[in-house]
Amino acid sequence: MRRGSICLTLWLLLSTAPLVTAAECPEALPCDVPGGSYVALAPDGPVQGLLLFLHGYGGSGAAELRNTNLFGEALERGYAVVAPSALPMRPGSPTKWNSELDPTRRDDLAYLAAVLRDAGARFGVEPSASVAAGFSEGGMMIWRLACDAPQMAAAFAPVSGVMWRPLPPDCAAPVRLMHSHGWSDAVVPLEGRAIRADLIQGDVFESLALVRRASGCGDPAPNAYARRGAFEIRRWSECSPGADLVFALHPGGHGIPEGWMALMLDWAERPGDALTEAPLANEDGGG
Repeated sequence: MRRGSICLTLWLLLSTAPLVTAAECPEALPCDVPGGSYVALAPDGPVQGLLLFLHGYGGSGAAELRNTNLFGEALERGYAVVAPSALPMRPGSPTKWNSELDPTRRDDLAYLAAVLRDAGARFGVEPSASVAAGFSEGGMMIWRLACDAPQMAAAFAPVSGVMWRPLPPDCAAPVRLMHSHGWSDAVVPLEGRAIRADLIQGDVFESLALVRRASGCGDPAPNAYARRGAFEIRRWSECSPGADLVFALHPGGHGIPEGWMALMLDWAERPGDALTEAPLANEDGGG
């Protein structure tokens, strides 16, 4: 199969191309599902899995897929990259995922479930075997999927985005989640910040605690702290069966650092395998 789009071939050339029905999707663009549409890139060879990737605030699926540097690793490993689009909060405003579950807006949990069902059928991959990732505001929506609909994908990998306050009291079930974040992120700081009085970003560590509790994870083992490239990694693997929680911290700001895709896919593909080059030394010798 030629690398390119099963649902994108003309979309990137003709930004005004009309939407088409799902039945026409293989020959026209983009792919329609209840609630919206999505675009996708296919690998050269057989499709081994789906990578659902959610864009950040103000973006779109088609614009996200132009980032060939980011998705090259996934395509080489045989993933079809599936990119849905958020809707504007109101006419003329930037796109934004409904990660607050606002009942007056599109139900993005239902929309993304429809995207995965359609893409899974189109590419011959079970949606439950997919990896769901997203950056910034897209990462906030991935957190919502992981907490409220953990059965939707096999693994969840938000980057630089957490749930809005108030956080839910609990998450639905054990989950595999790898959260990546920059120490110097001023857009979505580790502890969150207020965008306005009624829109406040959550705290990364409080969000991790929610998943840790839902997944039955105990304290990290002594060898659960390690380094790979720019990432310092903390891993909770003594969890409920099938659950796994990883926090990958890097020194940068609000962005996806080099090496993230390879790290994330290694983790998603090989549960229980070591992710790291070497353990972090306990330099002060303390307990």
